[in-house]
Amino acid sequence: MQISSLMKNKVASRGPDRKLYLRPSQLAKQAQFVAMTSKTWSGKLVQVRANYHKQKTFDGPYVVHLLLHAANEVRQGIRRVTPARIAEAADAIDTYLAERSDVRVGGIARTHWAINQARQPHNAGVSLPESATFRQML
Repeated sequence: MQISSLMKNKVASRGPDRKLYLRPSQLAKQAQFVAMTSKTWSGKLVQVRANYHKQKTFDGPYVVHLLLHAANEVRQGIRRVTPARIAEAADAIDTYLAERSDVRVGGIARTHWAINQARQPHNAGVSLPESATFRQML
C-alpha cells in the first residue's frame, strides 16, 4: 500500500499532522512511535517483521495494523459575555432593526437577543434568532 494513496483520502476532521506512525515494538509507548514516509516504509516494515520472527512463540500470521487518528477541527468557541460586548451587540441589533421595519421586538426580546449575539464569534452577522424562547418573547 502506498502512503501517497492514503494521503489522497480527504477527511474533514483531519488536523495538520497527516503522518503514519509505526509502533517499533510491541511494548513501545506512543511517544516512541516512528513517523513513516514513502522512503522509510519498506525498511521499517522489514525491521518490524524481523522483530516479530525473533519471538519464541508464533500465535498467528504476521499482520501490520495501521492506525490513523483524526484530530477534531479547531472551532472558535462561544465568547464570554461582557457588558462591552452586550453594548456592541445592542448597537448592531439597533442597526439591523433600523434596516428592517417589518420586525417588531420588545424590550425583553431585545435584551435576550443582545446577550445571545454577544456570545457569537466577533465577525458573526446579526440575524433574527429562530429559537422557541425568542419567538415566545415577540
